[in-house]
Amino acid sequence: MTDGGADLDVRPMPRERLVELLKLRWPGQNRFVCGRFITPADVEGIGAFTGERLHGMATWMTHGRVMHVIAVNAFTELRGVGAGLLEAMISRGCEANMALLRTTVSNDNVMGLRFYQRRGFRVTGLNRGIFDVMRQVNPSIPLTGFDGIPMRDEFELEFAL
Repeated sequence: MTDGGADLDVRPMPRERLVELLKLRWPGQNRFVCGRFITPADVEGIGAFTGERLHGMATWMTHGRVMHVIAVNAFTELRGVGAGLLEAMISRGCEANMALLRTTVSNDNVMGLRFYQRRGFRVTGLNRGIFDVMRQVNPSIPLTGFDGIPMRDEFELEFAL
């Protein structure tokens, strides 16, 4: 993957480094995905590197023939890191004979909704009030998210492989 003259190498994340980074990003060491709490040990991941410098990472879990995207994160000023990671996940899904790439995005994450829809994902569901349910189990989930938008609902999006 190349952007602005920088050659990015997308490759599997070493398990130890993946768990270490996710522990920093996930307060309480877990996330609520697909109706259950998951830990960093439950996911697979790839990173976008120049040499040994990490510019972004993507994580997912598989359920049957569905890859569920947990997160796509860019930690750099380089453009195209997130898109490159998503393309690499799509390629991995095709190689593994997966049927779908699925993700969920909170209602306040307008940039995330735009990111996935611009890359061919379709909105397939809405989990109304899901954050109210999650807060009963984990009260530290904030009431508001990006731009002061109340966090209430979650969109489901899918990309057919």
